Amino acid sequence: MPTNGHHRTMMIMNIKPISKELQLRVENLKNKMTPDSYKYIGVDEGWYLIVADCDKDLTAINPDYQILQIKEKFGGLRYYIKPINATPEQVEAMNKVIRRYEGIASRTCEATGLPGVLMKSVGGWLKTLNPEYAAASLHYAKYEVVNKPPSDEEWSDGIR
Repeated sequence: MPTNGHHRTMMIMNIKPISKELQLRVENLKNKMTPDSYKYIGVDEGWYLIVADCDKDLTAINPDYQILQIKEKFGGLRYYIKPINATPEQVEAMNKVIRRYEGIASRTCEATGLPGVLMKSVGGWLKTLNPEYAAASLHYAKYEVVNKPPSDEEWSDGIR
């Protein structure tokens, strides 16, 4: 999760904090997690709207679906689900929704919600960040832009 330095950088860059309503929407996603899942949403605030909207679209297709895990991995969004009593067509539609939102996240700063690019730390950690935010942030200042980020399809194929 973002640190106090994150909030300082957000203030300097005049970026508004996320709303309490959105925080509650994301917190409520934990209620959809399978009973044996660790109840944790592993993304930063900049992706909260993305995961909340993804849930809204998935719920429209399969209201009883369950969440296995939501996290960031290799700089991209991972949204793992368990469809409940879904037809093959519904499962296919749900997978398309997830791929679409994973693609949106791949171009959105995980910390701020601003446009972002894949960046890499000196130690090799990947994160999708806004370069201006990263440069102003104490934590991400040494991250560099990855010259050839993967396409949306490569993101999805590489994690499945």
